[in-house]
Amino acid sequence: MKAEWINAFILATNDTFSKMMGMKVEAGKPYLMNEEMNNKDISGMIGLSGTIRGAVVMGFPEKSALNVVNKFLGEKYEQLGPDVSDAVGELVNIIAGYVKKFIQNEKFGISLPSIARGPKHMVFMPKYAPTIVIPFNSECGTFVLEAALAEGQ
Repeated sequence: MKAEWINAFILATNDTFSKMMGMKVEAGKPYLMNEEMNNKDISGMIGLSGTIRGAVVMGFPEKSALNVVNKFLGEKYEQLGPDVSDAVGELVNIIAGYVKKFIQNEKFGISLPSIARGPKHMVFMPKYAPTIVIPFNSECGTFVLEAALAEGQ
């Protein structure tokens, strides 16, 4: 996995939150996936194919997800449900699409987003690449971006 790919996801996440919600997010130090550090209650997942292949997951604890979605949609959701799930899927979709701005020498497509919900759920990532986790802090709480990416065709 190339460092420029991870940096592109960090930049795309920063720009998306800034432009869509007027909110600054701060990326922490990336690390390799460790099941013990998992605190996701809802995740949006998207696949990539082309010269970059793999998967990206944006995962939130419930409180952070509600805070982010309420800011994103201008609503007041108090529990995870279909609208919150759709918004999390849309956020990961926007970020993955926005990555193309930062990685112009690659040609890749993105899948439709899918959602996983449940306390401390795990998302099984492709085995052909290590899963890098990028923790983020924001005024709405913490979340992670997980990426397992490899060179494709």
